[in-house]
Amino acid sequence: MIVLLFPGQGTQKVGMLNSFLTAFKSCQDVLSEIEDSISFSISKVIENGPIEELTKTNNAQMAIFTTSVLCLNILTREYGYDIYNTCKFLAGHSLGEYSALYASGALSLRDASRLVHARGNIMANAFANNSNQFSMTAILGLPASKIEPFLVDYKHGTNICVIGNDNSSTQVVLSGYKDAVNNVINALQNQFGSIRAIPLNTSGPFHSPIMAPAIIDLEKFFCDENVKFTEMKIPVMSNVYAFPFDNTDQIQSELIRQMVSTVRWRESMEIIANDNEIDTIVEVAPGKILTSMFKREYNNANTFNLDTIDSIEKFMRYTQDNPTNTFEKFRN
Repeated sequence: MIVLLFPGQGTQKVGMLNSFLTAFKSCQDVLSEIEDSISFSISKVIENGPIEELTKTNNAQMAIFTTSVLCLNILTREYGYDIYNTCKFLAGHSLGEYSALYASGALSLRDASRLVHARGNIMANAFANNSNQFSMTAILGLPASKIEPFLVDYKHGTNICVIGNDNSSTQVVLSGYKDAVNNVINALQNQFGSIRAIPLNTSGPFHSPIMAPAIIDLEKFFCDENVKFTEMKIPVMSNVYAFPFDNTDQIQSELIRQMVSTVRWRESMEIIANDNEIDTIVEVAPGKILTSMFKREYNNANTFNLDTIDSIEKFMRYTQDNPTNTFEKFRN
């Protein structure tokens, strides 16, 4: 069986929709439905950029979701691939969890589009006037277990630094107040020597307790806009709990808690890697960040990236050549 992965913020690039829209009229129809739902032409931002505009949180989130949805449309509608009978789990990184929930059948395209649009705006506006006080910084080369002891004194007030993303055994993202994050980085460097610390281009301390005020706006959107959840046809991996769930009643609380909780991606991928029924990992457009990260952890993993028409056709040929997935399960 397969797992579909849906990327989060940071995978956007100008023009990433062009080949999909050119190849299939159905993509134009899906795009129209998305843009009608949010009363905004995200396709113009994707097509024309500039990258600085596309990278803004509200635009990036909507652009990535739209690209993932159109890619999924091509895979299922144009090529007839049945994800419901071949896919054991769906998993999305942060924003990607919304794409995964749409793919699971839990959200209509209209509600999913409106929800992603609202989330992007809420997160972009939460710290618009003081974003320079905060930082999200990727730490490369250390696992979360090595970093966590250095965070115990950074839990309160304006001295918060937490793990925002536990991505892999060698990539962790710190999130919090800039001074606190820098202090933790200095302590890590004193203990472990030279480490790579890469500041991320974000507009706030996402997946940290500092995002708590934004929860109020997201809860208000759920209440005012009457977002409806329907039966999930495929379980979705929880970013918050690192476990697949298929309970519709859990969705709203999951998405609200996700805003202030660590993205437990490393643990989620461990569950997938250790499931003997899963033999293929497929990342839905845009990009290949998630499958690349997976292969670094599990170097024999069988992965595909569906970010072009050619790559989708390659995957479809593979499924036709391996209809029962009889090849040996990958091992680390």
